[in-house]
Amino acid sequence: MIIAVLTSGFSFVGANAAYDEEMESLGLYSDCLLLVSSDNGEVIFRKNAGKQTPPASLTKVITAIVVLENCTDLNTPVTVQESCIRELDGTGSSLGGLKAGEVVTVYNLLASLLIQSANEAATVLADYISGGDRAKFIGMMNEVASRLGCVNSHFVNPHGLHDEDQYVTAEDMAKFILHAMEFPAFAEIAGKTSYRLPATNLQDERNILNTNYLMNSAYKDYYCKYVKAGKTGSTSDAGRCVVSVASKDGYNYVCVALNSVFEDVDGDGVNENGAFLDAKEVFEWAFKNIELVAISDTTQIVGQVPVKYAKTTDFVTLSPGETVYSLVPAGTDSGSLLVEPVEGTMPEFVKAPVKKGEVICRAKVLYAGNVIKEIDLVASMDVKRGFFATIGTVAKTVFSNWIFRIAAIAIIVALIILIFMKRKRDKVSSRSNGKKYRVLSYNDFMKMR
Repeated sequence: MIIAVLTSGFSFVGANAAYDEEMESLGLYSDCLLLVSSDNGEVIFRKNAGKQTPPASLTKVITAIVVLENCTDLNTPVTVQESCIRELDGTGSSLGGLKAGEVVTVYNLLASLLIQSANEAATVLADYISGGDRAKFIGMMNEVASRLGCVNSHFVNPHGLHDEDQYVTAEDMAKFILHAMEFPAFAEIAGKTSYRLPATNLQDERNILNTNYLMNSAYKDYYCKYVKAGKTGSTSDAGRCVVSVASKDGYNYVCVALNSVFEDVDGDGVNENGAFLDAKEVFEWAFKNIELVAISDTTQIVGQVPVKYAKTTDFVTLSPGETVYSLVPAGTDSGSLLVEPVEGTMPEFVKAPVKKGEVICRAKVLYAGNVIKEIDLVASMDVKRGFFATIGTVAKTVFSNWIFRIAAIAIIVALIILIFMKRKRDKVSSRSNGKKYRVLSYNDFMKMR
């Protein structure tokens, strides 16, 4: 296989591991971080993305998913049970000020849950959905995790207070937020910077503010105008956490930052939330530096492989089986992209006939030594079988075999011996039958008698 440089008119560069050095240069603060495209699932930045860590109030994303999957009418009124408030006494919880006996709709409880990050909203919703069976609700949370393939996450409560048996990974958290965003109500509520909770039977109308400062222009150090929704979390064990989605010019990303710092990172005497700083940094870097381009084109010839029994050619040329798009840094020269076969998939030769589009092997597209994608390489043309080429190729193959050569020599020697022996027999026979015989007529024969 010839390693070929892609020759498309676009500018190409690799993704994924090719960004590791860029991520390091940003000086990020979070112990676990993931930046992934929600358009095609490509990972841009990954740091301890599979590490299990406490989720804090990011748990409420899963709580909201269970509610939205099991409640068809979000205007349903729910009465706040005193037990749902009392169980949080002495925990130092983030509370929304709900009161026992207060009647609040499911939608407004979700608003308190996702915007205020109110823990009692989580317990009230859990009890409502499960009919007061908390274990059932926890089971539903873990069923969501299992169904989404989030095998490294586990939940024991609906609000996120620390428990050794409650944990997530950045990879799983990205899946959770993407699933949650499929519900219009979640996207709407989690995307609000503020919300006016309507008056209830026990409280007047009041305004609540979103704890996600990435969406609040009043916090200039954190504000990122591309962020559309998200959820925050914080405990002493979990550190500062945030999961957010952002969009610009048709590009969409999810960022998960877990177990980040809350300290004075810039020396101004004020502690900063490292999760917010990291999310803003990676979002803005991605929108500035990455574009979606075709990294392989079906019209490109990227290699060739020998072909046997062909009518007019000794090689069949190879092209990508499909046009593949990838997120790559903008403005990089396309000569940095290479296509090479995946080890063990490239045949030494193929036999004619070969049909155009027939898969020959797998190949990887690389940038700076890092694999961007794996693709199929296919025959770029039809190759017909030739009669004389077949005979010639078979003959060449046969005569190039040393075993056949020995056998052929033996046969030739045997033929020579046989010919020699036949000629010898013929000479002997000729001598023994060398006497002259006279042919007698009938009359002469009768006289002899």
